[in-house]
Amino acid sequence: MILTVSVPGCGAHPEAWRFSSAPDAPSLAWFRELARAAERGGLDAILLDGAWGPAGPFVLDPVPLIAALASASNHIGLGAAIALDHAEPFNIARSFAAIDRLTAGRSAWIATMGTGRPTDFGHVPARDPVSARARAAESIAVVRKLWDSWEDEAIVQDKPSGRFSNPDLIHPINHSGTYFSVRGPLNAPRPLQGNPPVFQRGGSPEGVALARESADVLIVPTSDASELGGIRRSLGDGVRLLVRLAVLLAPTEAEARTRGQELGSPLEGSSFAGTPDGLVARLAELSKLCDGVDLWPAVLPTDLHLLVDQAVPKLRAAGLRPATYQGRTLRENLHLPRPRSQFAA
Repeated sequence: MILTVSVPGCGAHPEAWRFSSAPDAPSLAWFRELARAAERGGLDAILLDGAWGPAGPFVLDPVPLIAALASASNHIGLGAAIALDHAEPFNIARSFAAIDRLTAGRSAWIATMGTGRPTDFGHVPARDPVSARARAAESIAVVRKLWDSWEDEAIVQDKPSGRFSNPDLIHPINHSGTYFSVRGPLNAPRPLQGNPPVFQRGGSPEGVALARESADVLIVPTSDASELGGIRRSLGDGVRLLVRLAVLLAPTEAEARTRGQELGSPLEGSSFAGTPDGLVARLAELSKLCDGVDLWPAVLPTDLHLLVDQAVPKLRAAGLRPATYQGRTLRENLHLPRPRSQFAA
């Protein structure tokens, strides 16, 4: 099964900042510690949305952060969120084309959407949900076209002849749509993964429809078997389905209850509080319903270390996780094929 980890601020629990060893202000050393721990556990990707502080009132830019984490890791995928509400497709495509090279094919784009309030990104008036989703779908389509505008063999670097590229394999995309008009091509070569995986979050019918059209991975907030079956059928086979699961761990059930009482308010959405053995049993059940789980440690780094050092070895013993990374790129570890350029003959 696929396992990713999201690291929102000091942890998934609203009171995590009171119990976390995180610094008062975000630092690169802190995120390096989290990335190295997740890689030590062989997790497929660490996903960064940029939240920081109590209940995430501050938002960092995760794109330069994952570029900086490239040198602190060797195998784990690095996902960064860019909101579709205000970013332009050309800038998104160029950022991830560069980062995918810097990470040796380990980058992922978490394509998120705002709340639609008039204050979001200065939109006046706010976009209605239908037009926001339509713009999101077109934005992702344009990004993919730009990634594909350079075919894999476009750079020839023939030094004796002075020929750097083959112009026949570099394509203006000439996109003219409802929300964007982009001639292209991208001023960067094609990402190593062809297209870095596109992650989306949400489980509404509209969100599932958008993911079916434009995502590689959908993370849903429910672990209800009846809901997951319907989502799986709606998505089809081309999109990986992950369940979001907030996790609070302790060596014994009594200690887990004590930790939960100390934290106070409960975890939101689908969650687990208990021992590593209990988590392994829960993940084994979920593996029958979906492709994997996106884990949200309740308190960082405590629950991440418990997950990596105590639960992951048991998952490997149960045959649910490989002993080492099987692929070179994130796409390979997510069992996603590398797409051919849509402009290739």
